[in-house]
Amino acid sequence: MKFPLRSTIQIGRYVAQQKRKGELYPLVLMLEPTLACNIACIGCGKIREYESNKAKLSVEECIDSGLQCPAPVVSVCGGEPLVYKGVEDVVAGFLELKKTIDLCTNALRLKEFLDVFEPDPRLTWVVHLDGMREIHDYICDYPGLWDIAVDAIRDARAAGFRVTTNTTVFKETSVEDVIEMMGYLTNEIGIDGMLIAPGYQYSSIDPALTMTRAEHEEKLRKIRAASREHGYRWLASPIYQEFLTGERKLPCAPWGSITRNPYGWKGPCYLLTDGIYPTYEALLEGIDWERYGPGNDPRCEHCAIHSGFEPSAAYAATGSVKETVRSMAWTLSG
Repeated sequence: MKFPLRSTIQIGRYVAQQKRKGELYPLVLMLEPTLACNIACIGCGKIREYESNKAKLSVEECIDSGLQCPAPVVSVCGGEPLVYKGVEDVVAGFLELKKTIDLCTNALRLKEFLDVFEPDPRLTWVVHLDGMREIHDYICDYPGLWDIAVDAIRDARAAGFRVTTNTTVFKETSVEDVIEMMGYLTNEIGIDGMLIAPGYQYSSIDPALTMTRAEHEEKLRKIRAASREHGYRWLASPIYQEFLTGERKLPCAPWGSITRNPYGWKGPCYLLTDGIYPTYEALLEGIDWERYGPGNDPRCEHCAIHSGFEPSAAYAATGSVKETVRSMAWTLSG
C-alpha cells in the first residue's frame, strides 16, 4: 500500500534494519480494540466468529500492543472502531509512537469524528466501500449506507484528511461495478487511493459469496487493465498486482500482519484463528508459520488477502535491486 513520503521513508528504514537481523518481522499491526459493529455485512467472517462478543481492549492495552509489536503501520479495525469509546486516545497514542495509522470505518459515524481528530500525515481514514450504491448496500445489508459513506468521504477530504477506500470483490460483484466505482472515486471524489482485494473461500464465509483463485484472478486482471488505462489509484504494489492476477506466485507471510484483539494475540492471521497468545513474543514463538499458505493448509488454498500477501510482496521487493527500484517508483508515483 502507498503511504505519504514521510511514512514511506520510515517504513523503508524499518525494513532495512529488520532485514539485517534476519528474523521474522511484521509490517502491520492489525488492532481490533472492539469486535462490536453497528452493521452486519453478509460477507464478514468476524460477526460469525465472534457473534455474541462484547469484549474490548482498554486504551492502555491498545497502546501497549503498539509497544510490544514493532510494526511501523497500525490498522485500527474490528468491528467498527468508531463505536469504541476512547478511539481518539488510541490514535493519539500511536501518533506519539510515530506509527502510521489506517483508521478503518464503515463511515456511519465518520462525520461525528471529523472534529474529534485533526488531519495528520500519518493518519488515513479507510472507508469500507464494496462497489457502487446497489452492490455496497446489498453486501452491507444496510439500505442507504453508500450515500452516507460517500457524503462522509467528501466531508473528510474537504476537512483535509487523507482518505482511502477498502473494497472486497465477491462472486456476485461485477467487474464493471468495481471499475465504475474506481472512476467515480477518482474523478468525482479525488480519493487518495483504493484497496481492492478478493473475497476468497474459507470456512467462516458462505462459499456462494466467495471466489476460487481462478475466479478472482480473472476479475482482477480486468480491474488492473482499467486501473492502468485510466490512472486509477489502486493501492496494490506491482508485485502484489502480479500475484492477484495470476502472473506471479508468492508464499503467504502471515507474520507480516499481526492481529491483536480483545482475546489476545491471534494467530496465524487476521482471518484464521488457531491460537490466542498473551503477548506478541508468545505469538511469534507459538505459531508454526510454515504450516500456512496455499499448498500447506486447505483453508488457505484460494487466499490472496492483503494481510498475508502484501507483506510477502514487500519482502520480495527487497530481494533484488530491480524490484526495489520498481517498487519505489510505484510508491512515489501519483
